[in-house]
Amino acid sequence: MATQVVINAASGTARRYGPEALGSLIREAALAQGQTDMRVHVVAPEALQGTLHRAANEAEEVWVGGGDGTLRSAAELLKKRGNQQGGILGVLPLGTMNLLARDLNIPLEIEHAVAALCQGDVTAIDLGRINDRLFLNKSALGLYPDMVVDRERRRRLWGLSKWGAMLRAAWRAVRRHRMMQIAIQHQGQRREILSPAIVVAVGAYEFRAGQLFGRPDLQSGELTVYISHEKNWLGSASQLAKLFLGTLDSDPRLEVIKADRLRIDFARPKPVANDGEIDMLPGPIDYAVEPRALRVRLPKPA
Repeated sequence: MATQVVINAASGTARRYGPEALGSLIREAALAQGQTDMRVHVVAPEALQGTLHRAANEAEEVWVGGGDGTLRSAAELLKKRGNQQGGILGVLPLGTMNLLARDLNIPLEIEHAVAALCQGDVTAIDLGRINDRLFLNKSALGLYPDMVVDRERRRRLWGLSKWGAMLRAAWRAVRRHRMMQIAIQHQGQRREILSPAIVVAVGAYEFRAGQLFGRPDLQSGELTVYISHEKNWLGSASQLAKLFLGTLDSDPRLEVIKADRLRIDFARPKPVANDGEIDMLPGPIDYAVEPRALRVRLPKPA
């Protein structure tokens, strides 16, 4: 059965190479590893969902190149395959952040990534669940979704690059410093919290200088909840600086909770960033971890 490869034509790598050249590069890299049956589809964003749906129905293994939202869509479709284990996801690092690719230790150069996946093994990693949807990396409320919304507005209006727009959006969100009145229900207890930012991650982050949101363990069977207790914008700016410097885990105003499930409640609908994509959700929202629920292609250790 052919491996299906689905690539977002709007990704930076696809735009740089062009659809035909990128497809040829991937097929040739796979052929060099002895994989002769590979079908590559480089499609526009509006055709992604339909192409992913067909690929997941036709093949047990689908490799995907695009942002974290594209990977999340592919994971949901592969989990719904008829067999008990679901399909296999291969991650090509063609997005902006490539968070899951980095966590899986997939090389960022496309030829090396294809070679590593061809030679790799299949393993199962944890997934996060928010209500009836899954997420692969993290779900966030507060500052981060505010940044994402403002980033996309700046890109749409002024044509800024993703990183340029994000830096300006981050500064604006930190200066505005909106506080959230929420309730967290965990292990039978309910707590009222006032916070500017909450992140629910699948597994735990390893904070290191220059490496944002790296997760060394994708099979912990836990969610990790990060709650900021900063009360003003200077404190939140300091936490962002500590994130970049790799010292955030020692911040006394950052609370960390381990959980296999929890509920977050709030009065009015809020933007929630799930793997970088914004959903406007009413409270309460329920989080849970699904241990080893997604099969992925993993490079062999060096």
